[in-house]
Amino acid sequence: MTGVTTVRPTGSFSLRLPEGICDQRDERVSSFWVEDKPLLLQISSYLRSDGDQVAARERLAQRMAKHDENWKVWEKKIHPDQSVDQTTAEFLDSEGCLWIHSYLVWPHLSVYVTISGPEAEVRKPRNWAMNAVHSIAPTVQ
Repeated sequence: MTGVTTVRPTGSFSLRLPEGICDQRDERVSSFWVEDKPLLLQISSYLRSDGDQVAARERLAQRMAKHDENWKVWEKKIHPDQSVDQTTAEFLDSEGCLWIHSYLVWPHLSVYVTISGPEAEVRKPRNWAMNAVHSIAPTVQ
């Protein structure tokens, strides 16, 4: 994997991924991984056409309430666009798998991201999955 390519999992957003990345997509969730590597990126989105958008913090609080884990909410932003309503939390499961859950919310679009894998892999600075999250951009206004 030498290059990077732009991918549009849905018509509403794009992200940049390493060339040769493996993917599986269904109606709601797109999953991405590197063959024979334990890091997984999953993304889903919802495009809002009317009504009020649900805030990122509220979405994450609902997610956290569904999973009885020792959640740690991040102070720092996961996405470089500081104008995006965003929040992120993580937990380490009993098998040493680190789960990062993040919501990126624009006025018309909500993107839900999960990065998971062995803690050491997930915490590597600027791993391919984190780079992909940094590159998420709406493609519709």
